[in-house]
Amino acid sequence: MPLPTESLNPSSTKEQIDAAISASIAQCVREGKDQAQCQAIAFSTAKKATRQGSGSEGGRQIRAGLGDS
Repeated sequence: MPLPTESLNPSSTKEQIDAAISASIAQCVREGKDQAQCQAIAFSTAKKATRQGSGSEGGRQIRAGLGDS
């Protein structure tokens, strides 16, 4: 089943990204995968989906959602 992070796009808001990452981790864990693996998958798919141009913006959006600089 596709993860919610796969439906994100470069214009997704911080709130949409946060919600999709959380829902993706929960879905992945319910499917029987390890939580750390699910977190890596969710962040990776969110970064790919929100990537703009060179790809740096998606990472900045995700890091901003985590409170990182």
